[in-house]
Amino acid sequence: MNEPGCEWTPPAQNANRAVMRRKTCCYYKHGRRSERTVALTFDDGPNPPRTEQILAILRDAGVKATFFVMGKWAERFPDTVRRMVAEGHLVGNHGYGGERQLGDADEAEAVIGHITGQPCHYLRAHCFNYAAFFNAEVTRLATSYVVDADVSGDDWKFEYNGWPVTTADEVVRNVLESPDLGPGSIIVLHDGSESSEACRRLLRPLPTIAALPRIIAGLRERGLEPVRVDQMHLDEPLEWKG
Repeated sequence: MNEPGCEWTPPAQNANRAVMRRKTCCYYKHGRRSERTVALTFDDGPNPPRTEQILAILRDAGVKATFFVMGKWAERFPDTVRRMVAEGHLVGNHGYGGERQLGDADEAEAVIGHITGQPCHYLRAHCFNYAAFFNAEVTRLATSYVVDADVSGDDWKFEYNGWPVTTADEVVRNVLESPDLGPGSIIVLHDGSESSEACRRLLRPLPTIAALPRIIAGLRERGLEPVRVDQMHLDEPLEWKG
């Protein structure tokens, strides 16, 4: 995979430290525009039973997606994470507690890796806030790819009582009518919430669940096939300079 602008340091002479580390902090918002694939990504889970509802829709549609999970929820609901993997989806690192603390992604990596038995090579900063995120060591590894998005369903908003602000119809329009939607797009949706309030976690994904079949159908009508992020060729990295 070509990574213009993303450089890394060579392995140290000490064999115990022979891990390549990036010199620059880069993230990707899309894949190659010449390939008619898009990536459906879901943040802030796992969140039973909402994540399971999304998994069922993806299974019925024959779609593989990417789930950027939070460490605290993966720790609480490990069976849902295992189901993601068993059904062929990609699990990525979305931090541990959603509090933008230094080392948050490192803490999440330990939890997620213990459940899946493998490291997360794809990561996403919580709230796309990179100031604390790039202080985590796992984000700077040459084998790590930080993934943003160029299309959003804007399904993250909710009222004080937990009810979603965005309707299913709006989620569909936000995705399918986005001026940025096209080959290589990375679409961000939510299957959970960082909130510890159960009502918010259970209510927030409802519009997304209702919208998802229409989003998948609409993408395919446009000749865009949903794939996992690691099945795309990520392109045109952006450098975060702080």
